[in-house]
Amino acid sequence: MKQTKRLPRILKITKIEKSKLRITVLFSSGEDRVLDFNDILSNKWKVKKSDPEYKLYTHEEFSKVRLEDYTLSWHNIEITVKKVNGQKVKMPFQVGADVLYDLSVPAKSSKLSIGAMFKAARKSANLTQEEVANLAGTSRTYITRLENDMYDVEVMTLKKIVEAGLNKSLVISIS
Repeated sequence: MKQTKRLPRILKITKIEKSKLRITVLFSSGEDRVLDFNDILSNKWKVKKSDPEYKLYTHEEFSKVRLEDYTLSWHNIEITVKKVNGQKVKMPFQVGADVLYDLSVPAKSSKLSIGAMFKAARKSANLTQEEVANLAGTSRTYITRLENDMYDVEVMTLKKIVEAGLNKSLVISIS
């Protein structure tokens, strides 16, 4: 069966660094990702002075970004697009989440890896993946996939693996 690719969505703008022309956004995958518009405008899009997007180099104009329908929009920058019928219309400059996801990089400070935390805890307990799997009633393959962040693990499954497999307490915090 052919699997459809799930399109990313921007849920929130978490940080705007107008002096660096950077925006950090939270994607529907749970990832915080950074968009470096200095790099995007100059190197990826090769924006020229005659392009409407050139206004984004101005810190004041750049900081007027809004999140609308999971898309970054600048109502202060108008572009002209041609409709199917040939009619030209002006609309705000917008960039979709699918394009932005490909142009972004993971935010270093917010990288949450349950797999890496679990692996460190398992190693400090001097247990193999096989031993943890047996104690938790799961498979070594599942533990491997968990440690490599290849699963979206359910909280109750993680609780079982941490508490039965590692003999530790699972504490989840939102700060």
